[in-house]
Amino acid sequence: MKTKIMVKLSSVALAVFLLAAGGFYLLTMLLEYTFVPFNTAMLNGSITVLILAFTFGGIRNRNEKIKLSNGFSMFLPLIAIFFVITKRTAVGTKEINTHLYITQSYLALICSMLMFLSSKVAKAVKFGLGLVYSFLFMMIFFILFISIFFFDFGSNTVVKSELSPNSIYLVEIIDNSQGALGGNTFVNVTRQSQNINLFVGELKKSPERIYTGRWGEFETMTLRWETDEILYINEKKYVIQDVLAK
Repeated sequence: MKTKIMVKLSSVALAVFLLAAGGFYLLTMLLEYTFVPFNTAMLNGSITVLILAFTFGGIRNRNEKIKLSNGFSMFLPLIAIFFVITKRTAVGTKEINTHLYITQSYLALICSMLMFLSSKVAKAVKFGLGLVYSFLFMMIFFILFISIFFFDFGSNTVVKSELSPNSIYLVEIIDNSQGALGGNTFVNVTRQSQNINLFVGELKKSPERIYTGRWGEFETMTLRWETDEILYINEKKYVIQDVLAK
């Protein structure tokens, strides 16, 4: 009996799952954190399996007339869009597998649309919303497809990192490459004590940029911590608290 009820409410489960995941990603952005999974492949694999399981259960039981399920099905495509956008912006760029992210995004969008189309929503409502969702999906599919070729354009690579004497701060030299346009050399500082360990990953405080230089400068750049609050970049003194307060 419980299994049958869960199947009937698969659209609700999928909507709540995508909404909760998207809400988590949005919250990390608002708090200026970046989510870094401990095992990217395992986490994304679990998310994919859940999306497919909920979708299969919902479509298999599409003839059931459940108001709660149909109500959630109406807005599933919008919730899927919310999930796709927030995940891309909240998860660290270095931790995102481009093709895996795009594949999972397509899957979430297509499954949400299938659940919507198989629901018992009034035909007029389904037709109107279907047109809107189709237009939005075409734009998002196109953007995701294009991003396959340009995802790594302007990529950032950590070429050197060093902890302060008591591991309070982490300083990183970033090579910002923009192809034929050149790029920049960045120096970012992150306060380590603000990181939060979670069961499936870590929330890392978004880094603060304290230096921007010319492209390729990282090859000869020097870093030296004098104390936890004093950093020398190319022998120029930076007081961390003063720099971060600006």
